[in-house]
Amino acid sequence: MLRLMDRLGLNYGAADILEDEAGRLWFLEVNPAGEWAWMNHAGLPIVDALADLLTGAVPARDCVVPRV
Repeated sequence: MLRLMDRLGLNYGAADILEDEAGRLWFLEVNPAGEWAWMNHAGLPIVDALADLLTGAVPARDCVVPRV
């Protein structure tokens, strides 16, 4: 997932993944502006993490943007 996000030049992405009846995971897509607010209600501090990233309090991931 991180390699894909690096190729896309993303520091954040919400992945859509399904699990079938056999327990296999299927990747559908990564949304660069996907839903994340529910994570905060689940006790995961995503709001603080995104705020730190946007304000520069923590460094962004060093994404490798492919040449076209």
